[in-house]
Amino acid sequence: MFNATLIVAVQWVVIAHQGGTWVLLAVLGLPALFAAHALTRALTVTTVDTSKRGGRR
Repeated sequence: MFNATLIVAVQWVVIAHQGGTWVLLAVLGLPALFAAHALTRALTVTTVDTSKRGGRR
């Protein structure tokens, strides 16, 4: 909860004080990239192929 509040506060300050275009893109884009990465990892199904014959137990 603290991290989310911190991200929103920084974004609000940059938007309210008209930082540069690149600063605005970085402040809005980087948290979105991290969130997309976390969601992709959470929603991606990976399988572990364990052999039933002759495999270790």
